Amino acid sequence: MNLNDFYVLVDIENKEIIDKFQKLPKNWKNIAGLPGLSNEKLEDLKWAGHHNLGWISLFSSKIKDFKMSTENLELNKNTLKDLITEQRKENQDIPIEYKGAKIKTDLKTRYSLFLIKNSEKQKINFKCINGYFTFTHKEIVDVYNLIEDKIEKYFDDEMRIYRKIDECQSIVDLTKINT
Repeated sequence: MNLNDFYVLVDIENKEIIDKFQKLPKNWKNIAGLPGLSNEKLEDLKWAGHHNLGWISLFSSKIKDFKMSTENLELNKNTLKDLITEQRKENQDIPIEYKGAKIKTDLKTRYSLFLIKNSEKQKINFKCINGYFTFTHKEIVDVYNLIEDKIEKYFDDEMRIYRKIDECQSIVDLTKINT
């Protein structure tokens, strides 16, 4: 996961992070085109009439100068967890290839494979992304296991990252998590 495009809204005077990290909104208050502004302009919004406010990149060296409340840290941890879950869902939906067949890994396909795997059929015509393929019962079991192993790996990765997130004590710690 790439957090390079994420920022936090800060109170410059109190040196405090006051919102969760996020991608810059296209428009914010009276400012249009926020993502097109330089970090220098974003870090102090006095020029736009927002005294004491700024957007700081998560990877700015200045981020370490800002404190955050326990509640805000928890909000940011949960935000990162949501992003990690979103990434896991996207990854687990990437089709697999098996003997030239591109096979979806969605729940409907998994249920179908599960039912076929537990049937007595020895040959099965199965609709794949790139057409129909005939599989033996053993091949269906192999495909089912490939998909289940893939999905289990993504859940294991998600759990590992969640544990790292829970250990974080600051926004800087959150940026150091290798996803």
